[in-house]
Amino acid sequence: MRGYYIDMRVKASAASWPEGWPGKPGVHSYDAFAQMALGCYERHLAGEGEEWLAMARSVADLLVERQERGGPRDGGLVHTYELGHTFPLQPPSLSAMSQGQAASLLTRIHLETGEERYAEAARRALHPLSVPSVEGGTMALLEGRPFPEEYPTVPSSYVLNGAIFAMWGQLDVGLGLGDGEAGAAFKESVETLARNVHRWDSGSWSLYDLFPHPIPNVASPAYHVLHTNQLKAMHALRPRAELAATIDAFERYGASRAGRARAYAGKLLFRAAVPRNPRLARVWPGWVRRQAQTP
Repeated sequence: MRGYYIDMRVKASAASWPEGWPGKPGVHSYDAFAQMALGCYERHLAGEGEEWLAMARSVADLLVERQERGGPRDGGLVHTYELGHTFPLQPPSLSAMSQGQAASLLTRIHLETGEERYAEAARRALHPLSVPSVEGGTMALLEGRPFPEEYPTVPSSYVLNGAIFAMWGQLDVGLGLGDGEAGAAFKESVETLARNVHRWDSGSWSLYDLFPHPIPNVASPAYHVLHTNQLKAMHALRPRAELAATIDAFERYGASRAGRARAYAGKLLFRAAVPRNPRLARVWPGWVRRQAQTP
């Protein structure tokens, strides 16, 4: 329970708030806050100074302050901005990735300081992961099993990297705080991942998500590397043959020049069909609105 599973130091370039942060509640993605703070904590562990720990704690304090209290979103970090592209998701919304990474940070700050308020907030951050997306939480079902949703859309999006980050939040609360419920939830999530990890294998590259887009959303090269490294870390934590097989496949794809070229082409085609620009996404060609109404 010291370092994180993916090195986040690249997310923390200074032991201070970036310009414009923290801003109004919900106008920035909370996983960006958590990732920066986890990077600060990594720099602290690497011996770069106490100011990095102080910054990580400052972010933890912000997350504690901004958690919802009571109601169906108890423990949630509510985003108030419109996503505007890729997925049909309107504010207010939660993200399992933000919740899980916040839980990971808060657990570490609790272990550093001994302050119970961080432990309480870490446990509460996981609450939305047990609430179905259709009820305002971040849990979808994949083949009848729980799966944490970075973007809790209807129909479900099943974003791979965000789900794994969320699962690590369950693991950290389970291990760091001795929380049996969180530990059991992590095991259930890993079982879902292992049984279904082949779904993100296109046969030549990894997929970013499983949403019913007009064409498959292949991962960018950077996300393909992230998927591979996340699965390696998960396999080290909970060895599974299914994870090992997918890791081998993803590494082969990444080493193939032809595979990389196909992935670039696939991503360009996807963005032509599903533009990133929020204004274009509203009018091009209306599939997002139709998908949002799909039961």
